[in-house]
Amino acid sequence: MTTLRYDDPDWCEREYSTGAVPPDMAAVMGRWVDTAAATRARLPHQADIAYGRSPREVLDLFRADRPRGAVVFIHGGYWRARSKDDVSWAAAALVPAGFTTLVLNYPLCPETTIAGITDSCRQAIAFAWTTLLGEAERRCLIVGGHSAGGYLTAAMLATGWPAFGLPAAPLAGGLSISGVFDLRPLINTSMNQQIRLTPGHARDWSLHEAPQPAPGAPLELLFGGAETSEFHRQSALMATAWPGLARPAISVPGKHHFDVVEQIGHHGTPVFDAVLRLAQSR
Repeated sequence: MTTLRYDDPDWCEREYSTGAVPPDMAAVMGRWVDTAAATRARLPHQADIAYGRSPREVLDLFRADRPRGAVVFIHGGYWRARSKDDVSWAAAALVPAGFTTLVLNYPLCPETTIAGITDSCRQAIAFAWTTLLGEAERRCLIVGGHSAGGYLTAAMLATGWPAFGLPAAPLAGGLSISGVFDLRPLINTSMNQQIRLTPGHARDWSLHEAPQPAPGAPLELLFGGAETSEFHRQSALMATAWPGLARPAISVPGKHHFDVVEQIGHHGTPVFDAVLRLAQSR
C-alpha cells in the first residue's frame, strides 16, 4: 500500500516523473518514432484531419477494410507533451484485426488546461461519429489512451454525449493504460509548471471523486508491473471508485510506463486482449 506524501515534492517527483522513466528511455523513444513511421508507411491512412479550430485539433484515420469496430487512441505526455505521430503504432495490430483506428492530437498545457483538453477529445469523438465512422464502426466504438490519455479515456466515459449530438451511450468501452486519475500528487511535481494545477483544479478534475457514470460501457485498467507504486494505486483507485463500470485493474508483469502501452500494437498481449474483451462486451 502506498503511503501518500503529497506534501513532499521529492516523493511526488520520484513517483510521477523520474520514477516513471526507465533506464533505456532513449532507446524506447527511438523505437516509438521508428515504429510509428513504419506503421504510417505501411497502412493507408488520412493524416491531420481537422476536428476543431486549434492547429493541434487534428487526427489520423487508419481505416480497416471490413471494420468490426473502431478505436480512438489518445496519447500521453502529462497533458503537456508528445503527439499522435509518436504513437501511430497503435494502429499496427488493430487495423488488421478489423478496428478502424483514429489517433488524436490535442492542444497542450500551458496553452490550455486539462479541462480544455478533455473538451477537445469530446469534440474529436463527436466529429468522428458524425463525419468519419460508418455503422459497424459506431456500433463498437472503443476509446483508449496512455497515461494522461488514460485519464482522458475515463473522462470520455463520464461524458453526457447527447449534449454533443450523440446517443447517450455511443461508446462500447474504454481502455486506460497507466492512467492518472487522482491529480493531487501532480501539484508538487516539476511538470506542474506547465500543467498549472491548483488545489481546486485537482479536486474538481480528479476522476476518482467524480460521479460514477451509469453502467454500460466498461472501463479496462492496465498498468506496468514495473511502474512506481503510485501508478499501481491510480488504476486500483479507479476500479474501486467506479465499481459498476471499471473492471479490476490488471498489472502487466515486467513492463514499465513506456513499454506497457506498446502492447496495443501486438496481438496476444494483455493490452490487446483488453481491446478484444471490450469489443465482445458490446
